Amino acid sequence: MNVEMPSTNYKFPAIIHVMDTNLLTQIGLSEVQSKIYLYLIEHGQSTPSQIAAEIDENRTTVYSALEKLEKLSIITQKNKGKISAYIPKHPSILESIAEKRLRIATRQIRNLESNLPSLINYYNEHQNTPGAITFYGQEGVKTIWNKVIATKQPYYFVRSQYDEINDEQALEEFKQARIDAGIVAENITPSEYTDYSDEEAAEWLLTRTFLPPNEYSSPVEIDIFGDNVAFINYSKDGMSTLIESPEIADAMRQMFLFAKKYIRKATKTDKTTPPKTD
Repeated sequence: MNVEMPSTNYKFPAIIHVMDTNLLTQIGLSEVQSKIYLYLIEHGQSTPSQIAAEIDENRTTVYSALEKLEKLSIITQKNKGKISAYIPKHPSILESIAEKRLRIATRQIRNLESNLPSLINYYNEHQNTPGAITFYGQEGVKTIWNKVIATKQPYYFVRSQYDEINDEQALEEFKQARIDAGIVAENITPSEYTDYSDEEAAEWLLTRTFLPPNEYSSPVEIDIFGDNVAFINYSKDGMSTLIESPEIADAMRQMFLFAKKYIRKATKTDKTTPPKTD
């Protein structure tokens, strides 16, 4: 009776290869690195030449992959006479590699989240055609302020009682740049804001009209300048919108002047000091 002996020419098991290499590539190993690691698990200590022949990759590719695997501490180099050979480490090492990649990815996500608003602002500033542009955060507010200075046109704004500016230096720089450019400003402001005098306001080229307390409770500031209208949202989302439209800007300017006239008439004053309340 003739018994057929199994072939000694080992071929990488196709099913295990597809399943396990997919698992390993998901934690960051390349296809070649994954094949090498699985081969070493099945065959133990092997030389680069043996590995290259069995997984059907050229020696240069295998050497490069072995070097990377050794740096990751997934395999260990052993001497087989004068020739280097490699053995695999226990698969539990892969968990620490995955955890390290997760920590790196988490830092990258946090870094992206903190810098994405600036990148969106930069994109909108340079790519959007005239129309509505959305900005985010304090950098978005600064972009609008820069636009105010660039237009060199009278600046009208309805101030919100929630306009807390985190960057006081940037606010002072904007105010000084506006004064230096000779841009006059008018605002409609809550009467709670009496932290500077009429004389100081005049030095800042600013005319104020005061709203009675709690008449305007929105966290949104409205800015009108040149052909632009900006809505600066001081709520948590920090979103601001800039609209470039001569018609819309003119309409909002007329509404601002009408509101100023109505407020002064209703409060029976044409002064810039806050109205008296009972």
